[in-house]
Amino acid sequence: MTALIVPTTDGEPANGQDPLAVLLSRLATARREARRPTHREIARATGLSASTICRIFKAKRPPSWNNLQRVLHALGIDTDADTTWLELWINADSRANPMPLPIRKGLLAPGRESCPVCGTWIADYKAHLAHHDHLEAIWVTLDQLRETVLRNPDT
Repeated sequence: MTALIVPTTDGEPANGQDPLAVLLSRLATARREARRPTHREIARATGLSASTICRIFKAKRPPSWNNLQRVLHALGIDTDADTTWLELWINADSRANPMPLPIRKGLLAPGRESCPVCGTWIADYKAHLAHHDHLEAIWVTLDQLRETVLRNPDT
């Protein structure tokens, strides 16, 4: 399946696209690829009402993740294997329901940490610390070279 959006570095859709519009567009495409089941057919497969299914496809606000996931499963999409859907939903839900977070060192949001040394948001804390250890080793080597050059300026 071809991706319909190109995320920017901060996870927001590129070109100023509305995240809910992107989510609904992808959902419409998924429904088409599933051979356009009716709202009632999707309702039977999900246990949701047909009116709820209709509201999900014409949403003014993002549906709950649970309901969206049920619809996607009814359309034959494995949301555990395809994490793009969760990212799309998080972008849409974050725009609709912003959460003010104080900027401070350490944990900023569940699963998102900032480095106490450089302030960068990191996904893999262990790998990021290894990166800092590698940089520290480079700085030590540069300091040793600088001392050697200062001791032996003719070399």
